[in-house]
Amino acid sequence: MRVFSAKRAALLAFALLALLALGAAQGGAELEVAEIDDAELDALLSDAEALGLDTNDDVGADAPDGLSGAVEPVPETAEDPDEPEPAGAVEPVPEPEPEPEPEPEPATKQKKETPPRVAAAPAPSPPPKSKGPPPHLRVKPGQEPGACTYCMAAAHKLQVTLTRAHFEHHEDENGVEAARLAKEPLPEDVFLRHMREACDDEGYWSEHYGSYDFDTGGRILAGPGLQWSAPNDARAKHTGASHARDLGAACRKMETEAERAGLYRVFWEGREAYTGRKWYFQDAFCNAAGHACHPATLQGRDEL
Repeated sequence: MRVFSAKRAALLAFALLALLALGAAQGGAELEVAEIDDAELDALLSDAEALGLDTNDDVGADAPDGLSGAVEPVPETAEDPDEPEPAGAVEPVPEPEPEPEPEPEPATKQKKETPPRVAAAPAPSPPPKSKGPPPHLRVKPGQEPGACTYCMAAAHKLQVTLTRAHFEHHEDENGVEAARLAKEPLPEDVFLRHMREACDDEGYWSEHYGSYDFDTGGRILAGPGLQWSAPNDARAKHTGASHARDLGAACRKMETEAERAGLYRVFWEGREAYTGRKWYFQDAFCNAAGHACHPATLQGRDEL
């Protein structure tokens, strides 16, 4: 019979206990402990070795009698801290700590979005102040219906008509200016078409000219080319009188006296030859010495 060491005996006892526990679990039946032969013992020992237990197989029957059944103490050996770990050892990986849940951000007041600033449009310029009516309505010499105002109206009409005839023939201002500097007369048919009936348009005189009485006394003639335009003043009352016949007569007289050569001469000389005013026909035919609007002619008249 094989001689068992203390460690082998312990393993045998462990195997018996395991069998007893198994039998008890299968129904609580009583187990009869039989003698285990060597083959069964080797099988149990092999199972124990598979479990990683040291079976101490080098101890046999030839061991000295004094050591039979003795338990040999295993000296404890301190682990060498400097001993390198065996190759291939896997260090346990620590489980990752769960990330802390982000704390909810405190509710912040939403900033009100301010609309972008729009550049303010420049303020419109104030309307020009109306001069309004003069503080005193006063008629000056030569402003009343008469020889001076008729002459001024006629000179204005002839200058406008002759200038329009030149623009029709030369088409633009450069052509008109070149003809004026070259003292080039208009073709006969063009001159007659414009100038023949310039003074006979009674409808023109009636529509554009009228007389007004001032509540301060006196009467004026208002219209194109005159010192007074139609006054918008409650102190001025339209007389309703027509001056078309007198105006037409003064225009024909001027055209006859100046003749065609005289009209051309003044047109070619232009405003530079006189006072520089826009209506230079008035300077030539009305304001010159001996004419109706010259100060000497007007001198001695009572104001109306």
